[in-house]
Parts: sequence; C-alpha cells; structure tokens
Amino acid sequence: MCPRIAPPPSRAAERLLEYLDIFKTNQSGRGKTLWYDVYRRAGNQYQTDQVIEYLTLNDLISGGKEEGYALTKKGEAWREILSRHADLVGVLTKELSGDRRRSL
Repeated sequence: MCPRIAPPPSRAAERLLEYLDIFKTNQSGRGKTLWYDVYRRAGNQYQTDQVIEYLTLNDLISGGKEEGYALTKKGEAWREILSRHADLVGVLTKELSGDRRRSL
C-alpha cells in the first residue's frame, strides 16, 4: 500500500477569495459592487449570474442587480479566513471534493 500523499490545494478557495476581494474593494471605494464588476472577472453573463447566485444563497453578499451588492458580515468573515488560510481551506475543499472521494 502506498503512503498517503496530501492532494494539491483546490482552486475553489482561491477563486472565492478573488470574488470576495472584488466586493470588498468596490464596497470600500463606492459603497457597493455592480453586476458588471463581477462580470469582468467571471467573463460571461452565465458565469456572473452563477457566482452571484451562489454568493447570495450562502449569505455572503446581499443586494440586487439594480441597487448593487455588498458583503455581509458572514462574507467579510470568510474573506478574512481565506486571505489568511487559503492554502489550508484549499486542501480541505480538494479533500472533500467529489472527484477525490470517488477515487478513494
């Protein structure tokens, strides 16, 4: 039996941090984040809507397309955790991902 090797960190944690940074930067600058700010990172309308839906459903952001979006307290807490420990969270998400579990 071969020794267990830790998987490389997942990019999901890094991507989530990138999106939360967009919200934090725009919120501190103009008080809200516009749909287009997320669109520039996501690359297309479908991905933008998916990211915003995911962040809203998980209560990381609040607001709407017309009035703009803002980080919630939960979103700010996750941003702090990811900015300090993205590598550790990345390893956990890789370890718990569906692909990893199926291969075991």
